[in-house]
Amino acid sequence: MKTLKIFALCAFAAVALTACSDRVTKEKTPKGITNSEIDQVSYMIGQQFGEYMKGNNFGALSFSQIKKGIKDAMNGVALDEETFYSVMNEYMEKRMNALKEENEAKAAKFFEENGKKDGVVTTESGIQYKIVREGNGVKPVEGSTVKVCYEGKLLDGTVFDSSYERNDTVTFALNQVIKGWGEGLTYCEEGGEILLWIPAELGYGERGAGGLIGPGSALNFRVELISTENPELSSEPEEN
Repeated sequence: MKTLKIFALCAFAAVALTACSDRVTKEKTPKGITNSEIDQVSYMIGQQFGEYMKGNNFGALSFSQIKKGIKDAMNGVALDEETFYSVMNEYMEKRMNALKEENEAKAAKFFEENGKKDGVVTTESGIQYKIVREGNGVKPVEGSTVKVCYEGKLLDGTVFDSSYERNDTVTFALNQVIKGWGEGLTYCEEGGEILLWIPAELGYGERGAGGLIGPGSALNFRVELISTENPELSSEPEEN
């Protein structure tokens, strides 16, 4: 039963990834697909499964064994749950550790080189930032609520989130987001724009987030601080 639940979750996750991702080449009629309804549906299921595999860092896999596993499952043949969870958990732990080490090494090299560039400031916590546009002098503080436009990327330039793509702004309290944002935006003035490079320990850490942000991933944000509501500015004593 648990195995069936896992495959159901995989299917739903795959559908979500396919629907939400704009970072794939979309074709109305891929080559080699006939007009047969069965062929088209079969291909779509394969696409969804492929998107799930791609987005969850399984690494290089054997397609012949994937095909065999699907065929066996459809014929009612399955591994016992103890073996399934034991092998899968051990593999994924090794995979995540390897990815974490790889991402941490890339980040260390990047931060060393990036910190030498003109205008880039490295803070005591390890965050790096560069002011793109000065604002009006008012900066957020701990506990502030800010309104921003932003784009989030991995160090290789992959965009994982963008309010610009949604043509929207976002409002949140600085104590409700990752630590890198909470600190990073205190260096930006209202009406200004800042580039932030956030190490993994101040971002999503060893676990990562979703399919794109892997374990140990450093993050790069471009943020426009539209407005800030600071506790110190809203708590002035009333005149008698």
